[in-house]
Amino acid sequence: METIYFLGFTHFCSRNRKGNFMIGRKTEKTRFKRSVKKITDKMREIRHWKVKDQIKKINEILRGHYNYYGICGNFHALIRLYNKVERFWRKMLSSRSWKSYITWDKFNQLKKNFPILQPRLKIPSEKMKSYAML
Repeated sequence: METIYFLGFTHFCSRNRKGNFMIGRKTEKTRFKRSVKKITDKMREIRHWKVKDQIKKINEILRGHYNYYGICGNFHALIRLYNKVERFWRKMLSSRSWKSYITWDKFNQLKKNFPILQPRLKIPSEKMKSYAML
């Protein structure tokens, strides 16, 4: 079994649900950590902006990440990034002042008004097959 690191993805041998051979893809560890660091640093920088402006910037970064890394087989990594962003944004909102601790209930109410962009596959498996060279 070979593993190849190419264009920010780890490509590996895998099997589909029917048991047939397929190439599995996931975000490379170093690229994932770099993405998390980039977005957490940006959230530290913008923590005192208005919430509307914060979520606009966060969603802009997430949209770019989802567009590049949103291929079939990599959805789990997109969800992991979404969860890390969600937890860290709550932490940053709680650290804006001494008395502004935000509970999860309050944070979920805030997310209803200012939603974080949900993970989405840019290239699903049906499209991926059409890109394969025969």
